[in-house]
Amino acid sequence: MKTPPKYSYRGVIILFFLGAFAGLFPAVGEEKPWYAARLQSLGFQVFDPAFEFKDFTVLTLEGGMKKRSSLQGKLALLNFWATWCPPCKEEMPSIEALGKAMKGLPFEIFAVDLGDSPAEVKAFVKERNIGFPVYLDPKKSLAATYASRGIPTTYLIGKDGKFIAGIVGAYDYSNPALVSLLKEMAAR
Repeated sequence: MKTPPKYSYRGVIILFFLGAFAGLFPAVGEEKPWYAARLQSLGFQVFDPAFEFKDFTVLTLEGGMKKRSSLQGKLALLNFWATWCPPCKEEMPSIEALGKAMKGLPFEIFAVDLGDSPAEVKAFVKERNIGFPVYLDPKKSLAATYASRGIPTTYLIGKDGKFIAGIVGAYDYSNPALVSLLKEMAAR
């Protein structure tokens, strides 16, 4: 029986730190996306690299179906929320303002309510005069995958369908710096 090789604690510690910090720096010749630093300065976690994720289908308020993959070719704001969530309610007016600011650009808001009944969501949308698309996940089947750290959870999805950034918690989406950046991203 072979004896396992002996490693010095110093060597293990050096390997640990090299491995831990390797992901913080791009490989030689690899550049971060042009928008990364700007999104980070606005509080978003930028995914490096951007990644594809399995498709899903949600219900529309009218009873139809909508696939996340239908966003292909558009910059998208994918927001997970619920009618009972105070931070979600707080950010809704800014999402509405963002939708109006992005009108005419290849941009879409894809807001998914997690767990409320269709009647509750319809009443909420009507009461708050929400004009952006709202979808339903009445069984909360997407919560563990997309909003495991709490709601609201929001992702930015690139025109290629890849998840490029995310943020957990209420956010002011009408922030002029963010609106300017998203307009630039949508126009490219």
